[in-house]
Amino acid sequence: MRSRPTLSDVARECGVTPSTVSRVLNRKASFSTSAAVRRKIEDAAERLGYVPDLAARSLNQRTTRIIAMFASPSTHLAEGIYEPLIEGSLEVLHASDYDVFFDLSAGRRNRVPFWRFDGALLQQSPRPETVEELDLRRVPYVCVNEAVGRPVAQVLADDRMGMRRAVEHLAQLGHRRLAYANARAAYLAHYSIAERHETLLAVAAELGLEVVPGHGPPFADGAGFLRGAVIGGRATAVIAYDHHIAVTLYGVAEGLGLRIPRDFSLIGFNDVFPAPLLPTPLTAVSVPAREMGRCSARQLLNSLAAAEPAATREIRLAEDLVVRRSTAPPPPD
Repeated sequence: MRSRPTLSDVARECGVTPSTVSRVLNRKASFSTSAAVRRKIEDAAERLGYVPDLAARSLNQRTTRIIAMFASPSTHLAEGIYEPLIEGSLEVLHASDYDVFFDLSAGRRNRVPFWRFDGALLQQSPRPETVEELDLRRVPYVCVNEAVGRPVAQVLADDRMGMRRAVEHLAQLGHRRLAYANARAAYLAHYSIAERHETLLAVAAELGLEVVPGHGPPFADGAGFLRGAVIGGRATAVIAYDHHIAVTLYGVAEGLGLRIPRDFSLIGFNDVFPAPLLPTPLTAVSVPAREMGRCSARQLLNSLAAAEPAATREIRLAEDLVVRRSTAPPPPD
């Protein structure tokens, strides 16, 4: 069986000492060497398949170069905003030579693994026990797309701005009666639920628009919603909490004899697949997921560099409205 390459193997390949290899591969800030030697060592390590001993490095340097990413088991990592959010985080962390592990476990009181890691990113409904355990261990962390209800470092989307832009767009088109398809019951704990709903009502009142009944309860039945809000309530525009609900409304509208945007305009939050590919491409509020991931990772790395907990501040990133063909002036009375 082929043995695992060692520091000495890399050093022998390059004609340098093992300590030089160690300092180069561990990116010791106080160690200076030529770019040519550094590149030679990195190329040799890659060619030989050298993998650092993380346990030994952790003991020697008091760092693991590992970041934990915690998320709810209900988080669909490969869809919606979560894929670009995670990609943004990984882009920043990998560029700084950090490895990442994901924890999606559920049902245990203590979700924090027993092994060491340097910091954590918390997504989508972290359990209170997780946050408490990180505090006890003094592990720096940043919450991303999740408000935990107390002063911590967190990076959020500006949902109030996004909803305002959606309502103002519809008002500019001439709509006076709006409907809102709220989130499904499974998501009602997320901070965006209240922010989007409350902003809709506030901006509608400010602009003299009417929001038809049915905007409060969780979304459950697409056909029932359209019968009540559009056919019965005579709303000429619908805002959907997310792209899943918007796609559901697309699917049932035709069966009710309704066409978008002839009979009602439609806006959904999250400009992700399949919004631009629908038969009538969806006007969508774009959540800056990738930049949220990057920003949260940068905040965490700043905290690690300062050797102190992440600053307890909230960063809000702007949402944009991407206008497509699902919104148009209302039908004539």
